[in-house]
Amino acid sequence: MSRIRQIRLEQLNEDLNKLEKDYNAVAEKKRRESNPQEQNNLQLQLDNIAKRMEEVERDIENIKQPEKEKDNIQSLVNLLTLYENEIFICVKKAYQACSPEDWQNPLPDDLEGILAELKKMPSGISKYTILEKFIAQLILDSEMPQSISQELRMLAENSINGYLELFDVILAQKNKSKNTKPYLMVWIRRSEQDSVKHQNQEDYYFVDAWLIPNGDSYNYSQNSEFIKLHKSHNVNDLKGTKDKNKNTFTLEKIPQEIIDCLKKIGDYSSDRLTIEIFLPLDLINQAVDNWGIEDGFMSFPEKLGNLYKVIVRSSERLEKNYSYKRAFWKDKWTTLQKVIQNSANSTFILWDDDDLNNLYAELSEANVIGVKWQTTPVQMGKDSVFAVILRTATPVALWLRYNLFASNNEQVNELLNCCISQLPETVRKKRKEAFSKSNDEHIGHHLSLLWEDPNRLPPTIDYFM
Repeated sequence: MSRIRQIRLEQLNEDLNKLEKDYNAVAEKKRRESNPQEQNNLQLQLDNIAKRMEEVERDIENIKQPEKEKDNIQSLVNLLTLYENEIFICVKKAYQACSPEDWQNPLPDDLEGILAELKKMPSGISKYTILEKFIAQLILDSEMPQSISQELRMLAENSINGYLELFDVILAQKNKSKNTKPYLMVWIRRSEQDSVKHQNQEDYYFVDAWLIPNGDSYNYSQNSEFIKLHKSHNVNDLKGTKDKNKNTFTLEKIPQEIIDCLKKIGDYSSDRLTIEIFLPLDLINQAVDNWGIEDGFMSFPEKLGNLYKVIVRSSERLEKNYSYKRAFWKDKWTTLQKVIQNSANSTFILWDDDDLNNLYAELSEANVIGVKWQTTPVQMGKDSVFAVILRTATPVALWLRYNLFASNNEQVNELLNCCISQLPETVRKKRKEAFSKSNDEHIGHHLSLLWEDPNRLPPTIDYFM
């Protein structure tokens, strides 16, 4: 405590002692007084002294409060530091939950950095501080060890005014998140500069990722709620730094970047999550649903497509030169919404030959919103079936990346018997079915679903720039 604050505290304590003596003296005088009028006057004096005592006590408490808060913060830091290795995953989740939507600073990789960032965050109109919300998030995390959670709860009881009300607020937020439709959007773009530099080797890609907590209410053009999870820096941003190796990634490294994003999103990482991966056309046939999550529990990875609804999208639709197709694309999507509860088979055409002109003519029909095909696509990129899908603004496509057996088409047709709205979940279940089967026994290992909603785009896209 500063010397000035210490002097002021001493003065207030002296004032309080004097007021207490005055109060006792007047009270004693009133006790001995027999005149009713004089007793009333003495009671007024007592009320005034009591009121003044309350004011001085508040002033004393206000001076002491910063010290109490400092002690409470230090107690929290000491406790979390003691168990840092044991609870750091929960600490990161609580940090993400407390971060404002537009908080651009990267997630720190240690407790000290996280606490430093929390101090910088604005509390807004809430009567609770960010640190208080952070404690509540940790206490209510079901993955926190019970003994540590109990210690934190005791700290909260002693340091947070209205801590039970705060817990109710946090619980309500958590319950609300269980009823939302979260999306993880990952945008993969080729870095021509890095790919040229590494010619005769692998190509390099930029990777950007966002969590959309509720896809139903999200509007990319109106700064709706989203959380930036991953951003590849431009080369110019990295001049003079040692981070140039973090600028772009080979295709082999991208799955790990997505897995790192999943570790940041806490309760949103459930089977309600849809992962949308925007890929360049020449990568659109990548088996992204088979990308594996290494968790250290078993010797083989867990596939993304077994856990989440994984769909592919075209990066080219995000480019400015695609803006002339945007109205066609939205019209097709509007048509899809009108028949969303119909069987997918009723609105998908079957493509089973190499005549792209015929395919273009069929997909250009206003009532056709999807395509399925029997044969595995061979050509990617320019002049491929995927290019025709892009040119006709077709929003949905389903195909097998590998020809297993003659009944391929029958099994795909069976999938498409579901209503259109259920197709992403139906595909996920089919992929999960394949878990115990070998790659050449089940189509679930080889299913790709293109699902292009023109209203759900990354928040940085602007067709009108």
